[in-house]
Amino acid sequence: MSHPPRRHRKGWRGASTRRKRSAAQVPVETVDVEVDALGAQGDGIAQAAILAHTHTLYIPGALPGEKVRVRTVARRGDGFAAELLDILEPSPERAQPPCPHYAHCGGCALQHLNRAGYADWKRKRVVRALAQRGFADAPVHDPVLIGEGTRRRVTFTAVRRGRKVVVGFNARASHDVVAIDNCPLLVADLNALIGPLSALAGDVLSDGHRVRIHVTACENGADVWIEAGTSPELSTREALAAFVRDTHAVRLAWKEEGLSPEPIAQEALPLVYLSGVPVELPSGAFLQASVEGEHAIRDGVLDAIGADATRVADLFCGLGSFTLPLAQRAVVEAVDSVEAPLRALERAAGRADLGGRVSVQVRDLTRQPLETGELNKFDAVVFDPPRAGAAEQAQYLAYADVPSVVGVSCNPATFARDARILADVRYELVSVQPIDQFTYSPHVELVAHFVRR
Repeated sequence: MSHPPRRHRKGWRGASTRRKRSAAQVPVETVDVEVDALGAQGDGIAQAAILAHTHTLYIPGALPGEKVRVRTVARRGDGFAAELLDILEPSPERAQPPCPHYAHCGGCALQHLNRAGYADWKRKRVVRALAQRGFADAPVHDPVLIGEGTRRRVTFTAVRRGRKVVVGFNARASHDVVAIDNCPLLVADLNALIGPLSALAGDVLSDGHRVRIHVTACENGADVWIEAGTSPELSTREALAAFVRDTHAVRLAWKEEGLSPEPIAQEALPLVYLSGVPVELPSGAFLQASVEGEHAIRDGVLDAIGADATRVADLFCGLGSFTLPLAQRAVVEAVDSVEAPLRALERAAGRADLGGRVSVQVRDLTRQPLETGELNKFDAVVFDPPRAGAAEQAQYLAYADVPSVVGVSCNPATFARDARILADVRYELVSVQPIDQFTYSPHVELVAHFVRR
């Protein structure tokens, strides 16, 4: 935002929903095409003659092999986004979407693809990313599919237009918000909060503005934090406190633009269990999207490292999803750039009698990666970076004498780049396990095992 929002006596205001319209004219063409492939975002990809030239069309809801009728609606890169008008010849892999909001909500891209086709596409996303970096026959397994009803964290958008208040998710390729009363991906405790959050937004949201509401289902209740443009006034604080009192939320924090989340009301510290160890959840801290996904990734890490490693580095460790189970069999040094989750991990390890087996270090591994000499003291290294990957750390890791390296990633493209760095020096990629934690989305995570040559 170029200017901070002004105070409003009624309550709080988020970012304005007004957007400038593009002056570029889009040729509106209706054409029949055959879909060639699924793109990286789950759109059907086809070619069509538009304005006397062949252009790529990106068609949400279309599947490879289908003949479809579409209409161009917007420019997208060198081609056009297109609206699916009719399916002339459907694919045998087409499925009935399970969610009634699917046609409008932008939260899911692939509910219309059957399970076998969906699993194959997720695996091929990883295979293609690795092939682009020279891994022609990468050992990529079939994906672990986590499924519906498992998501324990979610971000809603709330917006007010006059008397109408909507809480839900953005529509596909739009700033409009689709009202959601139930999402099949979420755990029951998150769905149960949609109604109360809508009522809260109606009490305190100013006309024409929106906020993002982040909710995590913890062991002892929900943790909520709200991103807004300005500090809440007294009446808003009272409404937020009442929300915590009247629902199963245990904490509500407020994140003003440019500042850390401020707790407004708290009945208890939100707790999550990581491999049976209770850990306090700092506001805004990263947590795997589902318990089932966390366990699948954890099991992949533990299987790759094995039982013989006695000293392990857990890089980009976050709250310690891998640190704590690893500490039950080895001494672990946990490193990350954000202090609050590290301190929560440190306290949790102490309460679980693992304090002597866990040490933590606050360090920005992008600006100050562990150097080769520091890495050589470990029997195994785990790295789980953000989407941008760990290229800087991989440069040092490639020359280290660590027998076993495990990479965890939510971005196959940046993982493949980092894997290439390791493989070009002295490591062999021996196993890649895709994990589909973000069901029906184009995202895929993975656990990969490298051994020193």
